[in-house]
Amino acid sequence: MKKILSLLLACALTVSIVGCGKSTTGTSESGDSGTKTETTGGANGNGPVELKMWVHVTDDTDEGKSYAERAAAFNEAHDDIKVTVEFIPRDGGGSGYEDKINTALTTNQLPDVITLDGPNTAAYVDAGIIAPIDEYISKESRDDYLPSIIQQGTVDGKLYALGAMESSVALFYNKDILAKYNIEPGTLENPWTWDDLFTAAKTITEGEGYPALDMRFNDIGEWYIYAFAPFIWSNGGKIIGEDGLTAEGIFNSPEAVEALTFFKKLVDAGVVSVTPEENNFELGKSALYLNGPWAIPTLENSYPDINFEAMPYPVSPKTKELHVPTGSWQYAVTAQSKHPAEAAKLVEWMTNTESVVSITKAIGMPPARKSAVEFLPEYQEGARKVLLDQLAKGGHARPLSVIYPIISRNFQEAVEAVLYGDDPQTVLDEKVQVIEREAQRYKK
Repeated sequence: MKKILSLLLACALTVSIVGCGKSTTGTSESGDSGTKTETTGGANGNGPVELKMWVHVTDDTDEGKSYAERAAAFNEAHDDIKVTVEFIPRDGGGSGYEDKINTALTTNQLPDVITLDGPNTAAYVDAGIIAPIDEYISKESRDDYLPSIIQQGTVDGKLYALGAMESSVALFYNKDILAKYNIEPGTLENPWTWDDLFTAAKTITEGEGYPALDMRFNDIGEWYIYAFAPFIWSNGGKIIGEDGLTAEGIFNSPEAVEALTFFKKLVDAGVVSVTPEENNFELGKSALYLNGPWAIPTLENSYPDINFEAMPYPVSPKTKELHVPTGSWQYAVTAQSKHPAEAAKLVEWMTNTESVVSITKAIGMPPARKSAVEFLPEYQEGARKVLLDQLAKGGHARPLSVIYPIISRNFQEAVEAVLYGDDPQTVLDEKVQVIEREAQRYKK
């Protein structure tokens, strides 16, 4: 237990992103149609089942307001289940919320439902914090989620968590500058390869006199594995073994070495800066920009003169397979809940079509359900559509491992070392030893 609790605390430092309850017949809002079914009272016939849910934000944020509104709607629609939401903000280092979960785990005081960040799912399962929900989620409902949502919530073949929102990274570009150099952007059917990216960035850099590509290399932390692991995946490699614990021959594979060598090539050629200035792209000082959906409102509202669009994530010239970053916050039923069926119904409600539309409108993250798109016209064209389309085609969750925070930190340190001139193979070999030492604590 001690090693699990210490790892979960480490998790806080790495993160950024139709229920069929068996014992109740509560009124529910369908994840797809919004229809309702009548209720006949509480699960035990003596009043409604009382559920508690913890979320990781304050109630005065746009995200928190969405959670509160959807929980209130759940209560209004159900006579036999009532939920109380507790808002527990994450501290600056991200530890406040996770600290409370750790304490509640040891004192047997976990609520019925919690939110958790996608990459930490495996650690939460291993710690005995959350329980599988497969039996409560119909195939029809499950098929409506983006594949990446199911992937990030599944551990050892069992579904533990569902999200209402997704996240990803695309290659934003200045349409005017690409047109100036007669450069055609990539498409979902024909995305740019690494070679295309390098050639375009080099052409623009030489013509404009500034590094054309901004990969946010100055944004250290979880951004590194989130944004750059897809280069390895697209190249046919992996970050960690299927057991989540084997790094030798995988973390330092030839495919990984080639991906990090490409980063070094970009830096050595001067087409990307390791320390870019803030708002380069927004100010027209770079033409290509790796970033997520959160950049779109800023560009639209604060920099209307920038004529921008987005193209899919670059692919390895070796495989040309599209792999894009995914992962955000999700809901799970805790293993200590005395009402798992009702709690699972709440999880599905908080991720049904109406809830997905609510959270997408509140904070602008891509919707987790396919059925939500028809209610979100902004995701039917332009950069937002590119982000959503590439998620559906090539979404790839970060590694599911109980030692994920260790993997993430060492990935970041390896990439940083290479950017500043170290040999990729040597660095990755060194980091493998660190990861393997930590993994030994969990290997049977």
